Amino acid sequence: MLRHRSARPSDAGAPALLRGRRRERSRGQSLVEFALVIPVLLLLTLIALDFGRVYLGYINLQNMARIAANFAANNPTAWGAKPDAAVQLKYKNQIVADAAAINCALPKVAGVTVVPAPVFKDKNGNGKTTDLGDTAEVQIGCTFGVITPGISNIVGGTVQVGAAASFPVKSGMTASGSGGGAGGSPPNAAFSGNGVITPNPVSGVAPFTVEFRDTSGGNPTSWLWTFSDGSPSSTLQDPLLHTFNTAGTYIVRMVATNVRGSTFAEMGVTVTAASTVNFTANQTTGNAPLTVIFTDTSSPGGTAYAWTFGDGGTSSSQNPSHTYNTSGTYTVALTVTYAAPTGAKTETKTGFITVSVAQCLVPSLNGVRFNSALAVWRGAPYNFTGNVIRGPGAPNGNFTITAQDRTAGSTVACTSDVTVNRP
Repeated sequence: MLRHRSARPSDAGAPALLRGRRRERSRGQSLVEFALVIPVLLLLTLIALDFGRVYLGYINLQNMARIAANFAANNPTAWGAKPDAAVQLKYKNQIVADAAAINCALPKVAGVTVVPAPVFKDKNGNGKTTDLGDTAEVQIGCTFGVITPGISNIVGGTVQVGAAASFPVKSGMTASGSGGGAGGSPPNAAFSGNGVITPNPVSGVAPFTVEFRDTSGGNPTSWLWTFSDGSPSSTLQDPLLHTFNTAGTYIVRMVATNVRGSTFAEMGVTVTAASTVNFTANQTTGNAPLTVIFTDTSSPGGTAYAWTFGDGGTSSSQNPSHTYNTSGTYTVALTVTYAAPTGAKTETKTGFITVSVAQCLVPSLNGVRFNSALAVWRGAPYNFTGNVIRGPGAPNGNFTITAQDRTAGSTVACTSDVTVNRP
């Protein structure tokens, strides 16, 4: 028996316009879905970046705990029956400095940073906690800030991270006997300069003061410091402050020794000369107009120069020339600009330039008519600015001058007057 089956329309039989509309709807839907996914992907990426920072901080925190535990294991008696406040302060300062270097915020109580003390545990069962065979354990907790915008609103503004480390107490390390098999080893020499750990260098401007502190492991019993700047060596564990007064590069060496031998650590110290601003002048006194040539003698040379001459004049030249036209005493200042961190430095010399009233050569007016005398007095090469004055008893009119109160050939202030007469 034959059954009638109705035909179902397909894309192949659909009109071309209908197929085009379906493709457009599919493409538009994909774009909308992609736009919705982008913020989610971006958020996940930011979270990964921020927590990557926290994870790196955690790795650094573990190393920080290990350093602190090793320090405590090397100095267990500092927390024993007779506490050593100096060693405990050194332990605390080391943790605080390491925490600052990794942006780790230690806990605070009443605004004071709290540094965890080491915990000594009796591992050998002898009832003591700070002898050979025991351990020094340090647990440090830090707060790391979440800085990626928007993430802190979701997971909170900070993340708490903790790390712990344990080291065997080393105060019992001794060497005995002369045969092989004796325990112990030479110390692991290390030290810090202004918080920088060897072998990293430090640098500064003379006089440069460096705080040196021993950070050696392996329980050294003696130390020898040499500074290579001509100063005496030191046998202190912590020579503390040492000042390098002269520019140069120095190698500071510390040799740490115990009964098993010695090792050494070195640190480079680079000292640059302090910038000194100074200047000279080819003359500092004279009559107006006085032209002075200034010479910069600063050490080292700068990148820019600014002069003030005391009479309102200025210059940006390194070695300028300046003319003083008016009598007086003038203060001169030079500002030299250096690269960071030195910046600008100024040298001021008070009353450095003294300018006297201009002097002119007195002419002879003998035989000159009175009406012509002023032109001679003020004309070249005499150039006075004063007047020719008729003397007491002198005749009226255009008389011939036979006497004057200024000696011809002498020099007087260019502002002077001259009195003439005919006896």
